[in-house]
Amino acid sequence: MKLKIIIPLLFTIHSLTAKAQAQQAADDGKLIFEKKCTRCHGYDGTKGYLGAKNLRKSRLDDDGLFATITNGRWIMPSWKRKLTPQQIHAVVAYIKTLRN
Repeated sequence: MKLKIIIPLLFTIHSLTAKAQAQQAADDGKLIFEKKCTRCHGYDGTKGYLGAKNLRKSRLDDDGLFATITNGRWIMPSWKRKLTPQQIHAVVAYIKTLRN
């Protein structure tokens, strides 16, 4: 009987923790995005300055976004020497919130 209660409880706790971590990453990513990306992409991701992609319409998956931010694309600079992989993942998490 106790196992029937404990397993769903653990699953709920894990789920809430994962959601909180994802939200924290998006919050951290927003701060980085606002400092580094808004000049070309705008605060809502739609600006398109100098050919910047509309991030609300972008359908790149997490790996594609990570690679683009890391390595740059066309005139977009590479951020691999200025941002850590963790910071880039946070920006990816934030960009995904712009699509909603």
